[in-house]
Amino acid sequence: MQLSEENAKNMKASQLLLPLPTNTMNTEIIDIPKINIGRPRTQPISSETDRVLSSSLTDKIVGDVLVAAGITFGFSPFLAVLDKAITQRAAGTHTIAKSSMETISFIARNPIAFVKSPSFIMMWGVYAATYTTANCLKTVVEHNEHMERRAQEESTRKMLSNGDNTRTAISKMGTTATFLGTTIVNSTTSILKDRAYARMFGTSSLASKVPVITYGLWASRDAMVMGSSFVLPEMVSETLKEGTSMTKQDALRLSQFLCPVLTQVFASPLQLLGLDFYNRPLREMSFGKTIFERSRFVGQNFSSVTAARVARMAPAYGIGGIGNTYFRNEWRNMLIRREMKNMDETSTDQDRRESARNLVDLVVAGERDSRERDQGI
Repeated sequence: MQLSEENAKNMKASQLLLPLPTNTMNTEIIDIPKINIGRPRTQPISSETDRVLSSSLTDKIVGDVLVAAGITFGFSPFLAVLDKAITQRAAGTHTIAKSSMETISFIARNPIAFVKSPSFIMMWGVYAATYTTANCLKTVVEHNEHMERRAQEESTRKMLSNGDNTRTAISKMGTTATFLGTTIVNSTTSILKDRAYARMFGTSSLASKVPVITYGLWASRDAMVMGSSFVLPEMVSETLKEGTSMTKQDALRLSQFLCPVLTQVFASPLQLLGLDFYNRPLREMSFGKTIFERSRFVGQNFSSVTAARVARMAPAYGIGGIGNTYFRNEWRNMLIRREMKNMDETSTDQDRRESARNLVDLVVAGERDSRERDQGI
């Protein structure tokens, strides 16, 4: 009887030491949660396993950069066409339609020359930098949240409720840091791009320097646009949810679409005024006449420029955002598959079990964060 019990224990132990199957992702995801995720470590992970897991943050950031560069390369030509048209419309040399058709015709005839042109490179640089900043900051915040949860869960199980409050505070701080960092990068690069566009496509009587007021108007425009993309949707969705029968998720999605579009009604005059101050200093006019002349200029160009700016929102923050999220998630899935494969190559069976436990934490944490973000939490 004693021998039988000992054999049974050995059989259970041998089952724990069996490598996890790596044939399909479905089999792995189903089997992995059977591991006791919350159990504290009994032994430290070896340096080899540590090296595999600690490199994941770097690998994710590499993916963030590659995805941002690829996605923005795809929609930047459309934005370059529209921004050139807006600049030439403000200068009075072209209509939006005429400028757009000329640029599209040039792209069709010589796409390589267009890709090498400063107008495309600067536009691509603006949005590649913006998306890269947003992706990398989100990744760092997610990584810090995950490490904070693990530290709290391993220190004591009694602190889980406090850990949730800490996680909420870290998440809010991370969201604020992401917004501020992305806004600073986007606004700085956009202003540099707009200054170059004004010099390349503005009137022949260009001022030697861009006026300070032009920089201020463009910075206000960018802050308004970024706020309508990241801050206003949360506030508007709460109002929609309380005043209608919409769910929180539906209200947030509608707000994320409407807020940036409606903001163009206010952002377009700032764009036009910034260009007009650059193209026409109007120093010889009185204050009253200057206000009248600039107001007339904004009124004449408001409809066409607003329509163009609304049209550019779809690829810049709509289609581009969806594609960025999709390929970013695909990159993460690739990293998970690679790490699961590496579990079979660790030096000891104990390392393999500890690697599996860490990987489970990463998968579960990622799925939980994704569900909360989809629900607008």
